[in-house]
Amino acid sequence: MPNQPYPLYDVEPLSNLKELINHTAEKYSDKPAFVFERESEIVSISYIRFKSDVEALGTVFFDMGIRNAKVGLIGENSYEWILTYFAVVNGGNVIVPLDRDLPATEIKNLIDHSEASVFVFSGTYADIAEYLRENSAVSLYIDMESLGDLVEKGKVLIQQGEKGFLDHCVDDNTLTALMYTSGTTGSAKGVMLSHKNLLSNAVGTCQNILFLESGLLVLPLHHCFALNAVVLVMSISGVSVAINQSLKNTQSDLAKFKPRNVYMVPLMIETFYKQIRAAAKGSDDIELLRKIASAAFGGNISIIVSGGAPLDKKYTDGYRDLGITILEGYGLTECSAVVSVNRNQWHRDGSTGQIIPACEVKIAGPDESGHGEICVRGDIVMLGYYKNEQATREAFDGGWFRTGDIGYVDDDGFLYISGRKKNLIILSNGKNVYPEELEFALLDQIPYIKEAVVYAKGNAIAAEVFLDSESTPDCAARIDGDILKFNESQAPYKSIAKTIVRDTEFPKTTTRKIKRQYS
Repeated sequence: MPNQPYPLYDVEPLSNLKELINHTAEKYSDKPAFVFERESEIVSISYIRFKSDVEALGTVFFDMGIRNAKVGLIGENSYEWILTYFAVVNGGNVIVPLDRDLPATEIKNLIDHSEASVFVFSGTYADIAEYLRENSAVSLYIDMESLGDLVEKGKVLIQQGEKGFLDHCVDDNTLTALMYTSGTTGSAKGVMLSHKNLLSNAVGTCQNILFLESGLLVLPLHHCFALNAVVLVMSISGVSVAINQSLKNTQSDLAKFKPRNVYMVPLMIETFYKQIRAAAKGSDDIELLRKIASAAFGGNISIIVSGGAPLDKKYTDGYRDLGITILEGYGLTECSAVVSVNRNQWHRDGSTGQIIPACEVKIAGPDESGHGEICVRGDIVMLGYYKNEQATREAFDGGWFRTGDIGYVDDDGFLYISGRKKNLIILSNGKNVYPEELEFALLDQIPYIKEAVVYAKGNAIAAEVFLDSESTPDCAARIDGDILKFNESQAPYKSIAKTIVRDTEFPKTTTRKIKRQYS
């Protein structure tokens, strides 16, 4: 099919996660839902087995008194993590997924703020559990290693007639997931999401994009993008999700599970591409490059969905030459993960795709070129920020959620992101400069720049850069001259007047975004 509009995919309407597991168990039955390696053996969990496990664990949670509770959850990606999530939320509780890379003190702060009374953890994070025992009000601790026994106990309870969890009626519209997000310029805020938020987003995403056969989960599950855009979306699609438990195993897991689809953040996409080019040792032979790329991704890859940050167009072009389609999307936790995504056969390079049917987007206060703040409304938009009414009020304008991102929508409905409103540089002549646009251009035109942050310094534009001195030993001596050449390719008002060379990489968030406040 040529790259042109076509009807949305037909997707069963679902409004909560209990409906989801009932629907997928009935529709896909014995088809593998999750696949993972354990003790050198491949374990496959069918859709119907997953439903049974969720019901058993939820039943035993009820028996343990976990009702109307907030439950902190931390651990590496695993079947047990996903199982816990569903058992908690389908019993009327609130799940609080925690960033496993945060120190114990910050975990405690989030536990205290969320008022979580239960803490579920994998053995890797037993030390954090011990810290919380001494420093928090959590009353119940559950090690994921015990979940197998708990599931068996729950099955016995169900056989004995215990129906509390099975008969529990999920409220689609109340708080069910409390997701903490700090972004790159602010402190952590608790985003309140409901079942309806999550499922409307997943269904809407599936209406835009079609996945086939198998996928690999590599992004951390505590992040809304991984849980909603991967686990929920692929479950609705009946895709078998292979679980990558550690990023260091990504390459071997690609070879082992041979996925057709994978979600990645731009840093991973860029790293793989550079490795493929390096393996070709300077050769531009397309057949050789395709062979290397196929092997790097397990030999079966068809689609890579990119999200979490903008992706340079040169990688979209480069992967297409290798026979791999990259579909870039856009979203944020406050909108349950996805606002727009390019479609399988209807995509536009440089854009973040078509807006999903579950929401509306408007561009507020557009400038002469049509760029303005992206605002979203619809069932995907959060309930608000937990215990922060002021931030919630500031985030909304007459029912529209203000994303803080600047962008525009073209005549065909493709959404483009220009940058963050907080980062926008307004010059004394009234011209607007989007730092992210210049940062992309710097990385593209001066290859030895590994990282760049552009910002205002007085009345001038400055660029702070981290250089790849290993591949280009004389880069520090060349940078000023190359910046002058770079300025020749830009509009005069976008010229970089000052360049600061860093000795180290920029500090980053746990999702590998640069913390701009350090610039």
